[in-house]
Amino acid sequence: MKKIIFCISLILVSSKTFGAQYDTLNNLNPMEFKHENRLAIMYGMNPSVKNSTDVNNIAVSYSEKKSDYWWDSTILFTKGQFNRLAANNASATGTSSSDLSEQSNTLTSFGFGLGRETRYAQTLLPFENIFEMMSANLTYNFYKEDFNNKSFTGPGILAKVSVYKMLNEYFSVGTHLNYSLSVVKRAQEYENETSSARSLTMSFVTVGFDISLFL
Repeated sequence: MKKIIFCISLILVSSKTFGAQYDTLNNLNPMEFKHENRLAIMYGMNPSVKNSTDVNNIAVSYSEKKSDYWWDSTILFTKGQFNRLAANNASATGTSSSDLSEQSNTLTSFGFGLGRETRYAQTLLPFENIFEMMSANLTYNFYKEDFNNKSFTGPGILAKVSVYKMLNEYFSVGTHLNYSLSVVKRAQEYENETSSARSLTMSFVTVGFDISLFL
């Protein structure tokens, strides 16, 4: 009889425990249902502590919730040293790598894509109301190389991962990681110039802080 009572008690406790985990993973906290629009401002930097100032950016992101995903749009302003943003293509820039290595230039990216909100970190961290937002944007990019005053444009992708804590139903703070990859090219300068001869491949990672307003 004691064994039967113990087994029944164990089943009840287990059901309650797994039920709570199910609630957490399926976003059943009432706070989640009070927002359908997210405006986020993100400040990012080079993840290397020693070289954190080599790349800095600010992103403004607006997302609108649709059932189990988000429409996501982003404007990203990045300023950084050339050698942290791209590998030199001398035929495209008209300049040697040594001349560009310490040059600081600007990349502006406009993106649109899809995002997904989850709560998996909630099961690992000892805090309430922890969310993750993962999104992927297709981007169009504008890069200005100031050494020779050349402009480059082209498509790319932007992947964003944010982990944030809701302070109340309207505000959150957190951290994020952004990865940008793009292929940009300048205008053709002479006849029969190939596309690869005037292109740059740009890629970088930044980490930083995220402040969001939910509406």
